[in-house]
Amino acid sequence: MAESTTLAYLAGVIDSDGYITVHRSVRSGKAYYAARIGIAGTRRQPHDLAASLWGGTVSLYQPKNPRHRGQYQWSRSGDGAYGPISDVLPYLRVKKEQAHLAIEAQDHILHGRGDDPYPWMPPDYDPGPFLAEIRHEVVRVLNQDRRADTRT
Repeated sequence: MAESTTLAYLAGVIDSDGYITVHRSVRSGKAYYAARIGIAGTRRQPHDLAASLWGGTVSLYQPKNPRHRGQYQWSRSGDGAYGPISDVLPYLRVKKEQAHLAIEAQDHILHGRGDDPYPWMPPDYDPGPFLAEIRHEVVRVLNQDRRADTRT
């Protein structure tokens, strides 16, 4: 794990220019969920630092308007998001609730793998509604994104 000042710095970057969420994608009519963490901004250094600690790549998005500066992006999803979210969680001030919910969702997803993923639940248990509710809480309530139900 990185030193605490580095993690505190990255938590500040994520609180201001980053995001922590539960992403939903639909394939073959089935919804899949994953924790996601990322940074978007015009200075590359925080992105490179995050990538050096937790992997992933830094990409550059060039806006269509030539007067706008390029924006660097770094993100991790699913199992790859678990470590970064856990590492910065103690230092977050703004996105602490999102981090707790994203970890809860990813824990639920991790338990859902294997022959008997949820032994405490009935055999026909579907984790989808539980994960959808966590995503709703993160995206619609905490992040105040009104478009969330229309996007994947």
